Amino acid sequence: LNSTFHSPPQRRATMVGPSLRSLTALVLFVAVHSFSIGQPYLSATRLSLSSSNVQSSTTTSGSSAVRSFRPTTPIDTELQLQLLSFYRFVPISNPAAIRDALFDQLLLIPGVRGTVYVASEGINAQFAVPVGDQLRSLLQTFGKEGCLPFDAFEQNPPNIGDVVDSNVSTFDRLIVRTRDYILRDGIPLEDGDAPLDWSDAGTELDAEDWHEQLQKSNVQLFDCRNDYESDQGTFRSAQPLHTKTFSETWSVLDDQVKSEAINPDEPVYIFCTGGIRCVKVGSYLKNKLGCKDVRSLRHGIIGYERWASDADQSLWDGENFLFDKRRFSKEEPEQSDEES
Repeated sequence: LNSTFHSPPQRRATMVGPSLRSLTALVLFVAVHSFSIGQPYLSATRLSLSSSNVQSSTTTSGSSAVRSFRPTTPIDTELQLQLLSFYRFVPISNPAAIRDALFDQLLLIPGVRGTVYVASEGINAQFAVPVGDQLRSLLQTFGKEGCLPFDAFEQNPPNIGDVVDSNVSTFDRLIVRTRDYILRDGIPLEDGDAPLDWSDAGTELDAEDWHEQLQKSNVQLFDCRNDYESDQGTFRSAQPLHTKTFSETWSVLDDQVKSEAINPDEPVYIFCTGGIRCVKVGSYLKNKLGCKDVRSLRHGIIGYERWASDADQSLWDGENFLFDKRRFSKEEPEQSDEES
């Protein structure tokens, strides 16, 4: 979620920009991230996490161990929730310790719900959190003054989505779990192959630069999402990879280079929903297929949608397929590659 944004429950023909409150949340992030704000927010305002209204937290074991809780009382209907997501690829030597520290800290923030994946390759998170002090505390928890041994926002600020009413279905619980990967990729590695370097994934372009560069002629532009996503909307002139799952991406890219559909000597532009898939695709294109210049869209389609709304211009046609629970239906998959 990075693919948990945007409130309309029905399909849209055009993209709709974020609310003013979403921009306010971005300003809040800058403020929180620029200086220490003291002790974490502990007071329970309208939402108490006491034993009377929260089910006992549960813990499972194994490589995908889970710490979770589900509140049993309805959230205050007067509250509004900020949707946001973020990820960072960073080596983590003890994912279980990070999981437990995060879970314990997040329990102190009234009303926070969402999912956090922790793996040896990094962290991936999506949240719905009440605006105000709770949001401020969440940003601090993952920032440079938080409980992690790294700043989750050092390379990129969080992807700020919409502000929605509390009665809109988003997340029904808080889950913090360890996994083998924050994004399962299925990249084939032969014996002796070193893992790809996710820090060497090409150049991220801000939405405005992306928009300007896509208007050049003969741009190599590839949609790194799956076919059911591309079918609903994509950038003009983008070439879909026609994959059913993210793990099919690598053989498709191999074939594209072999058939010269991708020229590795020219810039290659790639995009996805929130940006995380492009980290792995960009590294594969550079380090396995020899592409010299790979450029991806910072914060993905969601970030571009936010910019396009303010700029009143867009190169996007159709709808941005989202995996928010508000959009689930029987024919749609219930988990995105970006949430894997």
